[in-house]
Amino acid sequence: MTHANQPITGQTGPLLTARLDRSLVNIEGGSVRHLVVTVRAPVDDSAATKPRQPLNLGLVIDASGSMAGAPLDAAKSAALGVIEALRDADHLSLVSFASDCICHANGVRMTADGRQTAAEAIRPLDTRGSTDLGGGWLLGCEGVARRQAAADAPERNRVILLSDGHANLGECDPGVLARHARALQDHGVLTSTVGIGIGYSPIQLQAIAEQGGGRMHDAERPEEIVEIVLAELAETLTTTVENVELRLTLPDGMTAEIYGTTPTTTAGNRFSALLGAMTSGTTRNIVIKLTCPPGAADSRLPIGVAASWRTPDSPAAHACEVGSLEVHYGSGQACLAQPRDAGAAKTVAEQWQAHIYHRAVVLNQDGEREAAATFVKRELQYFSTYCQGIPGTERFVRGIIELLPSVLTTFSARDAKEMLLSTYKMTRGEVDRRSVRRETVDEIVRSHRKKQ
Repeated sequence: MTHANQPITGQTGPLLTARLDRSLVNIEGGSVRHLVVTVRAPVDDSAATKPRQPLNLGLVIDASGSMAGAPLDAAKSAALGVIEALRDADHLSLVSFASDCICHANGVRMTADGRQTAAEAIRPLDTRGSTDLGGGWLLGCEGVARRQAAADAPERNRVILLSDGHANLGECDPGVLARHARALQDHGVLTSTVGIGIGYSPIQLQAIAEQGGGRMHDAERPEEIVEIVLAELAETLTTTVENVELRLTLPDGMTAEIYGTTPTTTAGNRFSALLGAMTSGTTRNIVIKLTCPPGAADSRLPIGVAASWRTPDSPAAHACEVGSLEVHYGSGQACLAQPRDAGAAKTVAEQWQAHIYHRAVVLNQDGEREAAATFVKRELQYFSTYCQGIPGTERFVRGIIELLPSVLTTFSARDAKEMLLSTYKMTRGEVDRRSVRRETVDEIVRSHRKKQ
């Protein structure tokens, strides 16, 4: 057990390190402390020498009317590129959706004949009707699950969903879609999503990707669809841990809130965060805001840290107890005098800033501009104080100051999607796979202010 602000590290499976920015809390209660957990996925050193695990892939393509022309042509090109990249032992299910949902290939083995069959199904694909995104996605998942049940050995079970729209038929509720995605992930079927153009719903696609254990991507331009889908395929093949879940056991009276959009659940004094799949050697930082109850001087409260995960080559669940950190109680004056863990505090500031941006843009796009401004103003008050004395965070504070007046007018759909994607990927430690550079969030805010 750790009695001071010393990091704790779990050495089994993914490498986890947990530390607090400060460990001393006020006896009167209400102290906010931040738990920073760094997760590093195992490195697969044998990838170049051993046969790769077969891939059981579902490709789900939006064929609604708005995909006509270049978007659908690019999606079909991406599908053909995937077919060429697959190997004889892999299987492909192919679904298109509009008002109806059509399965064009169901668990077809990617032999030469299988690749030809799948390619012939893709080439004549044309647009039709509205957008039953949920129905199409679930039909693709059914194909993958059917092959999963028939397989003699573990395979990598993945679904890639491409859409340029907002579900307007069938199941549209992001919460329901998220629950389906979580259940599928728990059964070993993971989903990543690609939003195309400016009309898609990032809330629906993000819910599916996050709860589905995959990644969300954005393809503003048709030509980016191919590079993103092939990059997602490559990342799927280098995944070393799946269904990664961080679990905290909190003392009575302590509450926890994560920065960012990572799905969380709270049950009594247990708090969990679903991190999903991670590729070989990648690192992810999770920042959890802890609000502490009152306590007696010199008393201590333990915070238990644990994790669970699966590996792609086995359905078995693994778990480890990483250890325990403690906060201890002192006077308000002692709390103010306490130094911070500089590295942890810098990570907190980075994640907190992204959290403010993301939440403010969501409110802005929902038409709640005054609520967005109120949120930013309140967060800025605490954020600017927190950043004092942390080198390199001055620009973070300036960015939030500039954001405040900007949220009072509506961001364009394209700018909002860029901001949401950028902050989403920043909090998840992911790389934007698009080859063409985009404006940063701060650059978008400054451009928006000039137009006001």
